[in-house]
Amino acid sequence: MAEIVLHHYPLSLFAEKIRRILAYKKIAWRSVEQPMMAPKPELTPLTGGYRRIPVMQIGADVYCDTACIARRLEQLRPEPACIPPGEAGLAGLIEDWADHRLMQQIVPPVIVDLFAFLPPGILADRAAMSPALSKDAIFGAAPHALSQALLSLDRLDGQLRDRPFLLGDAFSIADAACFHPVWFVKQSVKQSARLFAEVEARPALAAWLARIEAFGPGDARPMSAAEALAIARASEPADVAGGEIAAGEGLRPGDAVAIAADDYGPEESRGVVVRLSASEITVRRHDPAVGEIALHFPRAGYRITKQ
Repeated sequence: MAEIVLHHYPLSLFAEKIRRILAYKKIAWRSVEQPMMAPKPELTPLTGGYRRIPVMQIGADVYCDTACIARRLEQLRPEPACIPPGEAGLAGLIEDWADHRLMQQIVPPVIVDLFAFLPPGILADRAAMSPALSKDAIFGAAPHALSQALLSLDRLDGQLRDRPFLLGDAFSIADAACFHPVWFVKQSVKQSARLFAEVEARPALAAWLARIEAFGPGDARPMSAAEALAIARASEPADVAGGEIAAGEGLRPGDAVAIAADDYGPEESRGVVVRLSASEITVRRHDPAVGEIALHFPRAGYRITKQ
């Protein structure tokens, strides 16, 4: 199998979710650092338009969205499991809550505290992805978001008082998803000392945070974006066979579609359906810079429009 390549940047919350899973599973990976803001000229040949981070590449197969990436990693390295047998539904519900609601509670107050330290233009860049990510919207949302974040931290702390991880004795995707917003608070501790003090004041939560950090950085080696594109250009999509045809959207293999997130980031990726299951859609697309690419998306959270 080709190497696992993660396109990310160090301060990306969602990339940290995947970095924790890679570290826990002890999977070696190559690190390609992409820009925090558009344009991303060495990423779009792989994704066609999708610009969110992280993106995972294995040869000419490209996985978008952490839900899709995490489940592919689970297939490739089933042990230690991150999706506990018999608890996939519960783990997925917690994951969805953390990736959306918890993140939306924690990010605004941290961004307000970090504003003077952010790269110029980053909030204008994020506003192009969603009006809710504009400077005015984030500053306006911060006080209420903080009050809600404290309630969520209480819930997490309560859940962790009699167990090391959210679902019991073992780390799971629920922990990875809840970890990355709390981790983001710690990255800004010098500016967001008040919010980090709230984490530290909850002993079970603070111990859980340290427990996951103890996985270490994982086995990552740097790779240039140009090298990653060359790998895609020299490869053919491999993860395209099998899978059932699932009901929904009236789609069949061979249909041309456009895929875009239904929350933020309006950029579309276009391709031809090659596989459709209950949880994932795979499309094939051609780019002059890299040739044939298979793009993998989760169905949940994405609009799939027949062209």
